[in-house]
Amino acid sequence: MKYPARVQNPSPDSVTAMVGETTPQMRASDLPDHQMLVHEWEGNVLGIRVTSRDNSGLLEIARLNGDISREFESDGLDARKFRRAATIALELDATLARLVGQGRIARLEIRRSRATPPSRPRNAEEAMNQRPRVEELIAPLLLDAIPGPPLRPFQEFGVEWLAGRPAGILADDMGLGKTVQALRALEKLVVQGTIRTALVVCPKSLLANWEAECLRWVPELTAVRVVPPKDESDDVWSAILSRSHIIITSYEQLRRLPNPLASARIELVIADEAHRLRRSQAKLVKVFRLINAERIWALTGTPIERHEVDLATLLSLLEPARFSAKSAATEYLDLKSQARPYLLRRLKDDVLEELPDVIDKKEVVDLTPQQHQAYVSVCSKPFSSDKTDVLSRLTLLRSICDMDPTTGASTKLDRAVEILETIRKAGEKAVVFSYLLQPLNILAERLARMRPSLRTISLTGELSGRERERVLRDFKSDESIVALLCSSRVGGEGLTLTEANHVIFINEWWNPSTNAQSRDRVVRIGQERIVHVHRFRCRETIEEVLDRILSRKNETFSNIVDALAQGKDLTTSQSKDVLREAMERFPVPAQH
Repeated sequence: MKYPARVQNPSPDSVTAMVGETTPQMRASDLPDHQMLVHEWEGNVLGIRVTSRDNSGLLEIARLNGDISREFESDGLDARKFRRAATIALELDATLARLVGQGRIARLEIRRSRATPPSRPRNAEEAMNQRPRVEELIAPLLLDAIPGPPLRPFQEFGVEWLAGRPAGILADDMGLGKTVQALRALEKLVVQGTIRTALVVCPKSLLANWEAECLRWVPELTAVRVVPPKDESDDVWSAILSRSHIIITSYEQLRRLPNPLASARIELVIADEAHRLRRSQAKLVKVFRLINAERIWALTGTPIERHEVDLATLLSLLEPARFSAKSAATEYLDLKSQARPYLLRRLKDDVLEELPDVIDKKEVVDLTPQQHQAYVSVCSKPFSSDKTDVLSRLTLLRSICDMDPTTGASTKLDRAVEILETIRKAGEKAVVFSYLLQPLNILAERLARMRPSLRTISLTGELSGRERERVLRDFKSDESIVALLCSSRVGGEGLTLTEANHVIFINEWWNPSTNAQSRDRVVRIGQERIVHVHRFRCRETIEEVLDRILSRKNETFSNIVDALAQGKDLTTSQSKDVLREAMERFPVPAQH
């Protein structure tokens, strides 16, 4: 039900309720054109009228008295959405509720907001100031959705599968778009008026990526990242719960369940990398069981259906009345049969015709606190007129995005380890590229010390010709070696590495064609599998600025890129252009 009446000349900046005359004996005819829905709220009979056009709308709510014609009753989809919008507005806006209680017509203007990155409140004051407005929460219910990027048929099926069930495990193979399917299914439920808020729980390293994916795939939904410090936790959660379509948090935040979250009824919980919840006696799993959720969707690319204990634990989180962690002790084939309605897993071979030869994914990550401190320190220095100093600063900022030079702390390396672990479990191999050697050395040391099962081997310019041959032979023939850690300068050309079907770029060279040459060590004749390319960008840093520069056709910036790619010196003004844009756009990167 959409009403074509015009919005009554709303002020461009007006997002507050407009109050009409006091009408203690309001009748249906008092709302124009008899275009009205009847709604019950807290013992009151209300009239609701919605007028909308492409990017704006008007919600009118009034208390009704006297006889009400049944012609206004409707149970259609739009009617349910509009009633949901009115309920949200009255529950969250005390002024609107008071006006309606006084017998006045409350009018709320709705305008389509420009998509903005999720906010990140650190304390109660910021949470109150940054949380989405009521108008933003109900806009998807009143305004026609703008179609987003298209999905592939198997992904559309996944969206419908998730949206149609309160409990499900989406266990698609790596690279098939589990995040996208979950977001679109979530959006479907919000737009239908089925849910108001979803809680996304993911590893800390994926917080920024979920933010970026929300902005790309569901830009009309509001999202907030909630990872406050312990002493602010309860106050921030109290301010945010039910006040955003999507609340993104980390598993680390749930190790001590915030009191507001423990006492709330959550309409939808999405557990990303859900294999982290596989150990039934782990503290995290015990805390997760305390969340009172109407719906739980688990996302994991790890083949949990091969491990009965993992599968039983996840099922017990989704359907505790039917499954328990002890279910694994039953006949495994019987467990798999019972789990089938709750599990959707597609392998790349299953949807091969729908996939490109290369799945190229760019992940947004945050700086670690140590990286952030080092980055801010460099940014705080005044610009120098010396060309060498400017170029040095440009290079240093890029290297800090890879890792903190003092401690070795690195979000990129943390994420690379997580990806390599998934690759190992899938029985596949990867080539990890970096044009700087230090990140590769730190990664090799970290894996040898903390993840000995993730065997790697390194290919750098320090090796002799014979040593390089041995390294390549071992990587190709030894199934226990998961990754080749490769200098971009050495491994960027002349090699065939089709034994791997994953490419991980810790960093990339200035010239995109040089990076393509590195990728094509794996993407070449003889490659019989889908290739996954993993790229990282540190949020609100010079890496995002350089991404924009590399995509421009402007001759000035093309000259900069060409000069850098060819190893030529830039003029001081050219170098300053790059740095100045980074400083002006992100003078101090956000720390979370």
